Amino acid sequence: MNTAPRGAVAPPRTFFTSDTHFGHRLMTLLRGHAPGVTVKDDVTLEQISEHDEHIIASWNSVVARDDTVWHLGDLTLKRSEEIAGILQRLNGRLRIVLGNHDRAHPRFGERSIEEQKELLEAGIEYVCTEARITIAGNGTNRWPILLSHFPYMHDNEETGRLSKFTQWLPRDTGEVLLHGHTHAAERSQPGRPRQIHVGWDAWGRPVAEEELRHVAVLGARDRSR
Repeated sequence: MNTAPRGAVAPPRTFFTSDTHFGHRLMTLLRGHAPGVTVKDDVTLEQISEHDEHIIASWNSVVARDDTVWHLGDLTLKRSEEIAGILQRLNGRLRIVLGNHDRAHPRFGERSIEEQKELLEAGIEYVCTEARITIAGNGTNRWPILLSHFPYMHDNEETGRLSKFTQWLPRDTGEVLLHGHTHAAERSQPGRPRQIHVGWDAWGRPVAEEELRHVAVLGARDRSR
């Protein structure tokens, strides 16, 4: 929401999201955009388009042209050039922390290099597999934040699910982590205040820095205990 006085220009804001999966049949089905369909192969191109249009509309309803959006992976299963038209319609300056389904991820080997180039040519500002930034905390303090597609791996269940991505998992050194990947509806987990899930299935839109601040601050305090 724009809270700037009438006639004033609102300062740019920072948003976070992940796992949009543009053009994805299964996610179109799971997210309810293919009513009456029970098998992903029966999802139509029109229904996939409806899924994508819903994301674009929700995205642009909160993100302004000059805002920054950190997308924490799994933008699409398609080649970057196939969704260039979608990227041009999304508001904001887009930076991507690659996920396991992004063809530009180094896990795909040499062919990922061309995909990275295509993302940059499509107007993406920054492409990486992990990033560190700061967000405003209490007063003039700024809290360090780690950005990764993947969550921290803490228990046996996660070890099984994430083991094939071990090389790309974030190392837990006590930082507050924003992540995607899980497709969970929950935005955080009890007992893990340093992990915040910013995925599309938890928020249904990009989430603003100020919405995450209180959670990140709690996580940073937990780190210092």
